[in-house]
Amino acid sequence: MILMVIIGLLSFNSMTEIDVHTKQEMFCMALNNSSTAPNYVVLNIKNIKTGEIKEVCTEAPFLSGAMYKEFGKYLDKIDCKKYKERYFEFSKDSALWNINYNLYSKVSLDSFAKTINVEEIIKLVKSGKLKSKTFKNSRKEQIMFAHLMFNNGVMMTRGCVAGNICGLSFYIKSKK
Repeated sequence: MILMVIIGLLSFNSMTEIDVHTKQEMFCMALNNSSTAPNYVVLNIKNIKTGEIKEVCTEAPFLSGAMYKEFGKYLDKIDCKKYKERYFEFSKDSALWNINYNLYSKVSLDSFAKTINVEEIIKLVKSGKLKSKTFKNSRKEQIMFAHLMFNNGVMMTRGCVAGNICGLSFYIKSKK
């Protein structure tokens, strides 16, 4: 009986985040996207002033901007292999602001996730039935949506003409 309850609970919440290796591949792919429709990425950021480490979603090119603000040196290309955990440390408020560090909390992200059917969205993207999403009201909502998508294997791009229209595609792992 207990085993049936455990199996039921596991199948009820079948939405699971993808593995770290896949997230790393997605991160590398996003950093290599030099189009005017940049990908969103989820990073592990430490605020050196407070010691707080949290996951943050931002557009991939904004990471270069944050590094410029922090170190005063522009990096045309970031070598993703040097950042296996997608981990970065910043102390300057301007760098943290550039990557949405304080835009939302883990609690607000979890609350937002409960308002949408993430599992169904992932299925629709994976099947090719959902290729774009338009955000009408909130940049914060758009970033939180991108955060959830990245952590579940969906590459999301911000539209180059209309920034509130985003492209969605399921990431296919590379074969090595």
